[in-house]
Amino acid sequence: MAFHGVTVRTIAASLLAIAMAGSAQAQIACESLQGFRAPDVKITKAAPLTTPVPVCKVDGVIGKEINFSVWLPEAWNGKFVMGGQGGFAGRVDNQALSLQALQKGYATAATDTGHSSPARGIDGSWAAGDYERVANYAHAATHRTSEAAKALVNARYGRASERSYFAGCSNGGRQALQMAQRYPTDFDGIIAGAPAVDFQGITAAFSTITAKMYPDPKRIETPVLDKPARDILAKAVMDKCDSLDGLKDGIMNDPRSCTFDVKTIQCKSGKKDGCLTPAQVGAVEAIVKGPMLNGKPFHVAFPYGGEQTEGDWGTWLAGSKDRVGAGQPSLAYGFSAEFMRYFVKVDPTWDHSRTNLATLGSEMKSVQMTLSPTNPDLSAFRAHGGKLLMYHGWSDAALSPLMSTRYVDSVYAFDATARNDVRMFMLPAVGHCAGGPGPDRVDYLDALDKWVSTKAAPDELTANFAAGGGRKLCAYPTQQIYTGTGDGKSPEHFICKAP
Repeated sequence: MAFHGVTVRTIAASLLAIAMAGSAQAQIACESLQGFRAPDVKITKAAPLTTPVPVCKVDGVIGKEINFSVWLPEAWNGKFVMGGQGGFAGRVDNQALSLQALQKGYATAATDTGHSSPARGIDGSWAAGDYERVANYAHAATHRTSEAAKALVNARYGRASERSYFAGCSNGGRQALQMAQRYPTDFDGIIAGAPAVDFQGITAAFSTITAKMYPDPKRIETPVLDKPARDILAKAVMDKCDSLDGLKDGIMNDPRSCTFDVKTIQCKSGKKDGCLTPAQVGAVEAIVKGPMLNGKPFHVAFPYGGEQTEGDWGTWLAGSKDRVGAGQPSLAYGFSAEFMRYFVKVDPTWDHSRTNLATLGSEMKSVQMTLSPTNPDLSAFRAHGGKLLMYHGWSDAALSPLMSTRYVDSVYAFDATARNDVRMFMLPAVGHCAGGPGPDRVDYLDALDKWVSTKAAPDELTANFAAGGGRKLCAYPTQQIYTGTGDGKSPEHFICKAP
């Protein structure tokens, strides 16, 4: 690997002594990274930035179309963290930046996963008939970018990172699990938030919910379950289930304990106000019972929670006309339609009235194997010393939290000792990755770094509310139990206990 006519290894050797004394003295000029050379890697720009901290940003391309960026801070802490991308990716978006990676001194990197698409990442047309792009999106681009980024870190600072991490949520959480399963030596620690573990199940859930929410594919202006109906549902759910955890505060610690039956608020003959129509009840049941095939569950359901919040059910499952884009009333509608049209069917005319769970498994077999990190065997990652920190909001209306609990259960069932290296934390009343009335502010990066550095697995974390105060999080499957005193806005108001 040559750099300005000199190998990276030569640079590392000549600067090692200085680097050990302090990385700032070992750094080469940012602009000189324009001359970085590596097989199949082209640097397009290297320039200093001043925000949020002084940093050297390097942009490049791997192969024909995997775009990436690397941020190299002046005050480097000696560590590297790669960030994931949400949705169908399509732009260089770095989820590690939201974890204050640069402010903490981390070098960091991200990729567009090998294709370009609109900013919201809902467009799937780039995948039509292009299996290389699908493989890049699935995992290959993330792996290749991590290798290029680490080489650039070495070139800039004269030494390799002491620790290498990955952090992502949603699709970024899926990327995180892909790295642990497919490339077990790439990272020392991985943060996987609300991961899209099972594309087949997600597509089935989104498609069946959408078919109930917009039964006429040509009339998608208003969902069957409109905002007034969701308000009625939310109130009924909380009236029955809010106090089950011992604290009536608008937050359910664990919604699995909520056994609310939506049919209890279905309109009786002659009544129209304060109740749900049969069609609205059917839409709710599609959400809270999950997709069914021949009377058996095809995929996990969504627990109650997030019904009233526009950012949860109102955006993901029951949006109105053009809520998330032209012709796309909800994200469930948009993602499932684009996935079926371009990843599975390669037919842009497909609509949700053609959903067929009986054939879905065979139709997307190869795509499922490529995209979905469902393998519970993490032995290679763990043998490398890897630590996996997962989290999921209990009110996530995008990717069911029950998908994460099912995956972690499978990991622990495969090898009970995996709990030493795999921990998951469930956040009460928190939406997709963040948001909602629950405590959603957690320093995951510091928690992971401490775990990797000390080898002491975290049993508890603290999550803070946006408006102040916090709550204790417990490593799954232990649960947070209210002590009976306090307003629930302090970690001391809870203890962690096995279910």
